[in-house]
Amino acid sequence: MTPGRRTIRYGSLDEVMPDVERLLEGHTTVGAWSLAQICRHLATVARRVVDMPASTPSDPSQWVGEDKKRQVLESGAIPEGLPGPPEIMPLETLDAREEAEGLRQAIAHYRASAGPVIPHRLFGPLTKAEWDRLQLIHLAHHLSFAVPTSPK
Repeated sequence: MTPGRRTIRYGSLDEVMPDVERLLEGHTTVGAWSLAQICRHLATVARRVVDMPASTPSDPSQWVGEDKKRQVLESGAIPEGLPGPPEIMPLETLDAREEAEGLRQAIAHYRASAGPVIPHRLFGPLTKAEWDRLQLIHLAHHLSFAVPTSPK
């Protein structure tokens, strides 16, 4: 684990934006991305998984299997350094407040949807509850690289 990362676990999507707001008051990052890039990535993924049609091609040879899926869903931990598709990787310099607002809107969009209908790229078909859990895990994973500098 990258030194300096926070240990966080979100119990619901309601807990995410108050944490991001706290980070906007002052933070440092211990990974390669800025808070703005983290927010952009998370917003892109949240929208993408509910906007992609069920007919989107998937590659079952990439799926890691039920045991690994259960391990992630139960532990709440995603291994560091997993490569993602280039289209979800933010490379440019971004404004943290704008991207935080984009994340807020993406979370609302995700919540208002009927839920993802595509298989996950690594875990294959997921129930709505599993998608929801995975979203919380993914959010916590990336936001753990941003550490507040102001007290709670």
